[in-house]
Amino acid sequence: MILSANKETKIASLIALCVSPALIIFVSSNFVNVGNLVFNMIFSRWMGPELFGDLAVVLTIKLALLGVLGALSSAVSQQVAALDAKDAGQTEQALARINGICFGALWLALPVIAVMLYVGSVGTRLDLGSPYLLFILLGSVPFCAPLNILRGVALGRMDSAKIVLSANVEMAVRLGFGILVWQIGFGIEGVVAAIGVSIIAGWVVLIDVLPAPQMPKVQARPLAATLGLAALPFAMLQIAQVAALDGDIFLATRYLSDTETGYVAALSLFQRIQFFACFALASVLLPSVVVAIREGRSYRSSVCMIAVLLACVSYAVLSLSIFCPEFLLIALVGPEYVAASGLLVWAAAAAVFFTINYLIATFLMAQGRRSGVVTVVAGSTLQIGLMVVVASTSTGDLAALLSAKLFCQIGITIALVFQLWTTSHLNPFRKDTS
Repeated sequence: MILSANKETKIASLIALCVSPALIIFVSSNFVNVGNLVFNMIFSRWMGPELFGDLAVVLTIKLALLGVLGALSSAVSQQVAALDAKDAGQTEQALARINGICFGALWLALPVIAVMLYVGSVGTRLDLGSPYLLFILLGSVPFCAPLNILRGVALGRMDSAKIVLSANVEMAVRLGFGILVWQIGFGIEGVVAAIGVSIIAGWVVLIDVLPAPQMPKVQARPLAATLGLAALPFAMLQIAQVAALDGDIFLATRYLSDTETGYVAALSLFQRIQFFACFALASVLLPSVVVAIREGRSYRSSVCMIAVLLACVSYAVLSLSIFCPEFLLIALVGPEYVAASGLLVWAAAAAVFFTINYLIATFLMAQGRRSGVVTVVAGSTLQIGLMVVVASTSTGDLAALLSAKLFCQIGITIALVFQLWTTSHLNPFRKDTS
């Protein structure tokens, strides 16, 4: 009887793990990652290195925009996760009001942003082949902040169904519509339009997450101020992510040839595979720790599961980049990029260490400590400065840029691990963890 009960308990625990929001969101995130990988595989072959380099710049700007505004998602998620049931209604009304204001304000800002892009000749400065790409992407800007606010609400509630649906719809529209417009003959401009439409599609899925706003605007101001302050460190963390992982794209357009810029775009694809395969873990880690602290429970099991998933993804990416880099490049982006195969492991390793850094900083933020964010931002700023110095020398090439990136990220990891393990009450594996 005891053995039977133990067996049933183990089965129940396994089932609970398999249907847990953390695992569901992680699996969905990696399915989306596969879709994004297919997107890059297709267009790297159809476009060739030079045109694909332009697409990589646009994708980097899109990821930077969503990443910085993703600070809103993290701040909202943290706020919602910390709420008691009795406070949820009023807070959701305030969030609905803030969401509407952001949406309207971004529409009003579009003409100003367009003029700044035109006057500043930003497309020319980025060496983009088409002058229309940034203006096409601009049409999706008003939906970016509302998308992140609504995703933050869903994450704070651990509403895995909404999170999964939004992410997968966004990916499917980007991939399917992008292929369609390219085949019709709209070129890279049509593909960029598909990227913009995919953001709108991801937003549409979430429009019923918040109720229609009914409260006066003044009642939303305290929450708006709170979210602004809470979002600041997350915004800095997202800026550091763009600088650390994608800064070499912009440096390549300035210091390297068009072909090498295409190589950077291909290598950055693998960095995105690593980071975005695990980005969902950070999204789950934050509310999980906040809720556990609010309810007085241990968060050790959540941290352990996230660490195991991170290790599995990192091991797979590093192993493949070490043992079959040429095969990976040929299979995923085509034979035109095989000359960069020797650098793949450097790019993958840099992404692994940055992902570790991002998760540790997120864990510290969930505990109310911003020292991790400060370390990541300072280290990424140092990385960009060092890469500029390296690229400016006569021997500065792509290999030198990647090695500078990797060693800076390793240094950041050492500093963060030291912070984590020397602060006893923040150590997730100590017996006295609350």
